[in-house]
Amino acid sequence: MQDIFLYLGGVLGLIVSVIHGYLGEVKVIRPTHSPSIPAKRVLSAIMFLSAVYWGAASLLLLVVPTQIPEASREIVCYGVAAIYVSGSLGNLWATRGKHPGWVLLAAATILTLAGS
Repeated sequence: MQDIFLYLGGVLGLIVSVIHGYLGEVKVIRPTHSPSIPAKRVLSAIMFLSAVYWGAASLLLLVVPTQIPEASREIVCYGVAAIYVSGSLGNLWATRGKHPGWVLLAAATILTLAGS
């Protein structure tokens, strides 16, 4: 059952990362009318890198059941949970709970911890 939780957490995290990367570019970065080009680059980097980190963490979860030794399983899961929960809390704080991403990352965190 733990492996199923890890697979679900990994798939959910991967979905969130892909949607965040795409919609972040289309709905946030492109329409931004910042007078500062460096500010727009920083915003773009934040959106892109958060999607990359969540995607990489998700891929780790998908290989934990078959490729990661049992002794390292908890460490990997806790590391991924830390990445997910930081994104969840960041979204919750920055949008005052109006952004659905914090709920999805919180769910991925819970699934990850349940599978550890």
